[in-house]
Amino acid sequence: MTNIPSRRVVLAADDDKDALDIVNVAVKALGYIFFGTATGEECASLATRVHPHVVLLDVNMPGIDGYEVCRRLRGMPHLQRVPIAFITANRTTADLMRAKEVGGNDFILKPFEIVRLQERVRHWAARRIP
Repeated sequence: MTNIPSRRVVLAADDDKDALDIVNVAVKALGYIFFGTATGEECASLATRVHPHVVLLDVNMPGIDGYEVCRRLRGMPHLQRVPIAFITANRTTADLMRAKEVGGNDFILKPFEIVRLQERVRHWAARRIP
């Protein structure tokens, strides 16, 4: 197992490389360590090793979607209290309800403003319970 770093760790999954690059820049500008993946499977696997303080998930990805990733992360004892925010273009009430049902804490709509994303990441990183 990897040691938990002293700096906050943000893990994100998005199959849109440009979106992932924007999140990377925004998170690193806050001084956090960033890990990004293009698939839900990679995200779930990496989460067991990097001990994220916040997880950011796109909903629509190849393979398992963000909802399933969230469900899997919530099933891992050491990740049950880690804040999970969905970053998605899905805008329906049903999408929001599903995010809450699987254990999501936040719902950030694409396209997002970088400042808004940073504010939400800071908010959730400060609330992670080790």
